[in-house]
Amino acid sequence: MSKRWSRREFLRLSGAALTAACLPNLPEFHGRAVSPPARPRSDEPPLRMGRAIHSVAIYDAVTRSAERLGVYYAQETFEISQEIRAPGLNSYNDLWYQTPDGFVFSAWVQPLWVWPPQLTHVDVGEWGFWGEICVAYTDARSEPRPNAASPYRFYNGNVYHVVGVTFDEFDHGWYKVFDELPPTGHQWVRASDVRRIPRAELAPIRPFAGAKRIEVDLGQQLVQCFEGDQLVFSTRCASGIGLRELEDGTIVDLATPEGEQCVLLKQPSRHMSNRPQEEGETPPADLFDLPGVPWNTFFDLSGTAIHGTYWHNDFGVPRSHGCLNVPTDAARWIYLWTYPIGGAEDDYVQSDRRVGTPINIF
Repeated sequence: MSKRWSRREFLRLSGAALTAACLPNLPEFHGRAVSPPARPRSDEPPLRMGRAIHSVAIYDAVTRSAERLGVYYAQETFEISQEIRAPGLNSYNDLWYQTPDGFVFSAWVQPLWVWPPQLTHVDVGEWGFWGEICVAYTDARSEPRPNAASPYRFYNGNVYHVVGVTFDEFDHGWYKVFDELPPTGHQWVRASDVRRIPRAELAPIRPFAGAKRIEVDLGQQLVQCFEGDQLVFSTRCASGIGLRELEDGTIVDLATPEGEQCVLLKQPSRHMSNRPQEEGETPPADLFDLPGVPWNTFFDLSGTAIHGTYWHNDFGVPRSHGCLNVPTDAARWIYLWTYPIGGAEDDYVQSDRRVGTPINIF
């Protein structure tokens, strides 16, 4: 999903990310590392789990004629023990998940990496750090306390720039995360629900490989990454839906732009929204508001990108407002592999055709 910006809006909003580095940090609590009561620290690896985005039927086998055993309701989570490729409930998606209760089709299941509760990092430093939501979901707050208003729900894999830290009256840690959209410019989230991304995980992938390029086949809904003639990575995508009539009768073109493109901008996190920014402005008929969209590789000045997706898991058919939706793990790989190379403390990395990895969309 993507908002279509003008060139001026796109460059202005991209530059807004620079303000994150200037946000004042809250007082740091040196020498303390506190986890919430009854949620001890654990060094166990993450669990592979699923979250039902909408109600999801549970079946006794991975066939279209399988018997229905039950249902996971929206926001329910469950362990994923195996991924299975078999004919799906639609013609383009063949991914199923095995759970303790049976088998579910993947389309409306967000695959999760769920980590143990995290300790609060008090060494935020002058710039801050990148963090990702490591629970199924958590409610962002307008203030660092559990009963404060919740403007957004943050989902597993969402990425945020942590710029401050504090503790509430119960000694629970809270992170202040940057948000480039008004009105506040920040949100608060429980520190136990955020995994600090190590610098090593932000290292570029094969930075000295030559002749990198991306080929996007819209007919096959396929993104392929090449080094010379060698295919090194491939993932299914969900591209723009094309011409669409909105509820108010307006016709909009939400197609993914074709032709010879290149990487123009990269951002680990982006708040993608078309909600009105001016008071009194009428909301659009196709309103969306998605904070923390992870691993964005922009390739044209309308604000179109390859990026991670947490609101569906049904790749292989057009679904977006022009962007190329891909699984979050795939978006991270593409972000780290493409040129230009970004650093661990970059809110955005700008480029042009002299540097950016070529992207051919056809």
